[in-house]
Amino acid sequence: MELAYDVYSPPGDREQNLPPVICLHGMLDSRKTWKHIAPKIAMQTGRKVYAVDARNHGESQWEDYMTFDTLAQDLDNFLVKHDIPKAALVGHSMGGRTALTLALLKPEKVEKIVIEDIDLRNFRPSATSSVMQFQLLLKESLNSIPAGASEMEAKRSIVDFILPLLGNNSSSRDIGEKFDFSMIPLKCHNGVYSWQANLNAIEQFLTTDRIRQILSGVYMGDALFLYGTKSFFKVKTDPLIPKFFPRSVRLGFQGANHLIHTEHPKRFTNEVVNFIKGYHNIQSKY
Repeated sequence: MELAYDVYSPPGDREQNLPPVICLHGMLDSRKTWKHIAPKIAMQTGRKVYAVDARNHGESQWEDYMTFDTLAQDLDNFLVKHDIPKAALVGHSMGGRTALTLALLKPEKVEKIVIEDIDLRNFRPSATSSVMQFQLLLKESLNSIPAGASEMEAKRSIVDFILPLLGNNSSSRDIGEKFDFSMIPLKCHNGVYSWQANLNAIEQFLTTDRIRQILSGVYMGDALFLYGTKSFFKVKTDPLIPKFFPRSVRLGFQGANHLIHTEHPKRFTNEVVNFIKGYHNIQSKY
């Protein structure tokens, strides 16, 4: 499985011989979601930062079969291919589940993890329904793009199509309004736009048992779970987090929804950097 990626390096005088940071995006997103934050993490930690497209997303290879275990295996293979014996992982939503899965399966390869707004329980119907509704709108929005539209015109058409249709579904509206449309993963072939994601495979992932996961093992490294207090994921009250991650702490972003790194980029970056650098004892700070 070939995974597309961007790498951000700190200036030569700041680079340290430390494990790199791997940033993993959420469902229907791409590595571009990290393009403003990843350079800051590299600069402030002195570590290389890799932003990686998951299978069926962005410019990575497509494959019909997809589970959290296969996503974790893809990440493990990426580490091997790039000669990375150990890394710090930062993952949002689906990327967070990928990160914590690898941490449980191969803890020796994970220095520490930052998990953004995802809990360990299997997806509840409300969460799955919101993502499915948003995915359906993404498909339908392609029909709103006028012939001959430029890339930015196409993205603007998608924005204008989607937001009015989110209606009173607050969780879907939260996703839509906070989505960074300037980085919409569109591709154009012969004047026809399509999503740079394998929507059929993602739909199968969401609507079958593939999305369900049986966790095992214990990760004894440091783990930081960030969550939005208005998110539909219940990170704060998840009883499984301390069971599988006994050295974990949870930190809420008041008023934030699911896309914390988009809504609060400065504070998000500061928390991630301070955690990775280990400036404070994890238990006393959070």
